[in-house]
Amino acid sequence: MTAAGDGPRSQRGPSTATVARVVLVVLATALAFAVGLWLLYRLQEIVVWSVLALFLAIALRPAVNWLATHAPRAIAILTSYLGLVIVVVALGALVVPALLRQVRQLVDALQQPGGVAGQVEWFAGPLGLGGVARSLRPQLEALPGQLAGSIGSVTTVTASTISTVTAILGVAVLTFFFLHDGARLVESTVGLLPEAQRPRARRVMEQSADAIFGYIRGNLSISAIAGASALVGMLVLGIPYALPLAILLAVLDLIPMVGATVGAIPVVLAALAISPVKAVILLVYIIVYQQIESNVLNPLIYGHSDQLPALTVFLAFLAGSLLWGILGALIAIPVANIIRILIREWQASRADRTRHDTEVAEEPAASGPQGFVER
Repeated sequence: MTAAGDGPRSQRGPSTATVARVVLVVLATALAFAVGLWLLYRLQEIVVWSVLALFLAIALRPAVNWLATHAPRAIAILTSYLGLVIVVVALGALVVPALLRQVRQLVDALQQPGGVAGQVEWFAGPLGLGGVARSLRPQLEALPGQLAGSIGSVTTVTASTISTVTAILGVAVLTFFFLHDGARLVESTVGLLPEAQRPRARRVMEQSADAIFGYIRGNLSISAIAGASALVGMLVLGIPYALPLAILLAVLDLIPMVGATVGAIPVVLAALAISPVKAVILLVYIIVYQQIESNVLNPLIYGHSDQLPALTVFLAFLAGSLLWGILGALIAIPVANIIRILIREWQASRADRTRHDTEVAEEPAASGPQGFVER
């Protein structure tokens, strides 16, 4: 018999030791999570370098893999670095002199007496806002000096230059290790998973890398096309400072959602300084190009299968911008694509488990022994 007051063990409450263990596990998990967030905040610069290095490594991976078939991998990576430096230097030699010359002309025009104020009054006159422009003339004439003073002291510029060089070297070193040891690191990570999950993990990583590479290639291609198209349009219309404005539009076009629109503003303003008719023509030209980019170039370059819904792209852009600024806006779409890949694999895994459980449940029960008679 069971003593009075004693019930089945399944009906008893958890023991004090069990409750204490659960509380300790919860507290330890919360503490580890808090420490992880604190380390992420303190090391956010290294995190940013690592993200940039990962994107650069994925962008250079095809070239490195091809070169690695003809030379040791370290030599292949250094050769890819050399090729990248040669391309950047060549583009700089072609673009920078003309860019500096035109920017210098623009700065000289703005620093002349009545430069900024004169242009604003010229714009505002036909609109009936000449009085407002004249009232703002002292602030407008002081604007070039304020912009020049905002560059900062020699010490500030030197510190910023050193920080930039350090970041470039850090990203280059991290990229080297990602390219050289990335495959072994991925295999070591996958090896920690159960055997049945390893093929799925490899597939997710490979598809994620392909998504990042496709985004980088497509974004650079579309930005280059946007800059070239704007340059051609400005040259045909005789717009001044066409080269720096086209480069600015191409760089801003790298930012999803708003980059092309923001980059078009200085282009249209520069055309407005020449002729309102030319400004309208250039505005229509840019709008038509943006429609072609959205409906033709994006599906053609990125591919229909990798297109995210517009609402998803917008929400990803907002989240990335709020978290990491411009860098977050740039990586928001590939991160959203990676999340889409993870969700798709999770849904496939659930479907496989459901199908397996259904097949097991539909199997006929095994027959028991025959001829047994209960007495």
